[in-house]
Amino acid sequence: MGNTTVIPPKNVRAINDLSFPILASLKPVLRICRFSAMLLCASILLIANTIPKAEAQTPTLNYKVLLDLPHRPYKFTQGLDSDGEHLIESSGLYGKSFVHRYHKLSGDVLHRFSLPRRQFAEGLVRLGDSVFLLTWKAGLAYRLSAHDLRPQGSYRFRGEGWGLAKWKHLLVMSDGSSQLQLRSSQNFQLQEKITVFEDGREVHQLNDLTVGLDVIWANVWHQTYILAIAPESGRVIARLELDELAQRQLSNNPEHVLNGLAWDPEQNALWVTGKGWNRRYLLQLDPLPVSQRRQTN
Repeated sequence: MGNTTVIPPKNVRAINDLSFPILASLKPVLRICRFSAMLLCASILLIANTIPKAEAQTPTLNYKVLLDLPHRPYKFTQGLDSDGEHLIESSGLYGKSFVHRYHKLSGDVLHRFSLPRRQFAEGLVRLGDSVFLLTWKAGLAYRLSAHDLRPQGSYRFRGEGWGLAKWKHLLVMSDGSSQLQLRSSQNFQLQEKITVFEDGREVHQLNDLTVGLDVIWANVWHQTYILAIAPESGRVIARLELDELAQRQLSNNPEHVLNGLAWDPEQNALWVTGKGWNRRYLLQLDPLPVSQRRQTN
């Protein structure tokens, strides 16, 4: 048999012909739907690209206790720094604030500086032949002799003073926020601010500070961990969890918390203590992860 061709009646059009009145009327609607679909896809791609990518969890460093020594529990420790064979420590509270310079091992006090009753001592650091000491709300920073703690001068600043450390030729100061302030050691003038982030979130209530292994170490008020911060970026690159040590110092006073950090360059280790603690510890830390150290350079 030959091929058969079906020819529709002259008054009937193919169903897929958009010239058919109903389908022709839908043509603008179909175009709008297609455009809307394209716009929706583009929006989804844009949103996906703007969502921050999840960062790897901050690595935790292990440590070994090298020394476990007595600490006077009447000290409301605010700042701590290493000075050769000695430690320099500030103790807060109104009417009771003072600075001690004492032998690292024996704890024997060599020199003392007492603050006026209306001033609350905070963090401190030795830089050159001077010790810089913060007050909490007085807007005043003292400059003391590193040898006998005699006053050499003072500086005014705005805001609160919490922690203090040295980074190269600059002073690094915390004020309880997420920012670290870089200040001149000549006149205490503010030079720059660095915002501290961990896993993409700002870290607030940064407290005492010290510098070692090319990073800034900071404890967070009322927390039992210490953060290692890359100075150039403000990024937290490691954590030191000290809950075990803090648990040994449980008391009825909720303010007796971890505070007082001092990097010991002679021992290549970290001194830590706390407010009202009866012990102070020298900790040997595991090396920072290689991938993290690269980010501090």
